[in-house]
Amino acid sequence: MAGDLRIPHFAGTHALQALPLLAVALAALAGRFPRLRDDVVRARLVLVGAAGYAGLIALLTWQALRAQSIVHPDATTLGAFALLVAAVGLSAPAVVRAPGRKAVR
Repeated sequence: MAGDLRIPHFAGTHALQALPLLAVALAALAGRFPRLRDDVVRARLVLVGAAGYAGLIALLTWQALRAQSIVHPDATTLGAFALLVAAVGLSAPAVVRAPGRKAVR
């Protein structure tokens, strides 16, 4: 017996808006934060955002397939969500701190 698969569908559909908005926001912040001026850093941050979003959709799908309410997750779901947040939270600063590309002459 499965739960409501409309929730992960809703989240997945909105990735089509969230990820381009993330790219636009990073480009807008590039004037204020010099590290974001590098196209590679911004692209990697969007990839981290996409991976996090994919993880969220997978988590929501897993939760729905276990017929679990979206508003009453169990400890396993909360633990998986905490791991997802930690992975994204550690990946984003690592991408920003990674050495940039060298100019080729």
